[in-house]
Amino acid sequence: MFKADDTSMKKRRFSNLKNLVSYMISVSDLGRGKASKIIEEVAKKKEHFIVIKNNKPQAVIIPIEQYDELMEAQEDLELLQLAIERTKNLKEEECIPFEDILKEEDLTREELEKYIDLVEIEN
Repeated sequence: MFKADDTSMKKRRFSNLKNLVSYMISVSDLGRGKASKIIEEVAKKKEHFIVIKNNKPQAVIIPIEQYDELMEAQEDLELLQLAIERTKNLKEEECIPFEDILKEEDLTREELEKYIDLVEIEN
């Protein structure tokens, strides 16, 4: 996930207009052969670029690792929102204590912990 110091560093980089402009690239420039150089900077130096078309921001080029982190964070948020929505109308008397489920399935918490990383729950 993102670290607080990474985020604050990125904010500082774009804190003034001059720095922000240096990380903007037009679609035309990308088409004129600068794409390879930009992609190399993104991959090696972990830089970010804003792609401009008709003087308006249209896209952002970021390192693949950061993209993966963003997608994972988005998925986590969506799952959290789904869990919150599902529990809004939950009545305590309709719930089964977790310990009872473990006993019923003849599992311990330790055994369950071994399997957590192996299972991905889809909504």
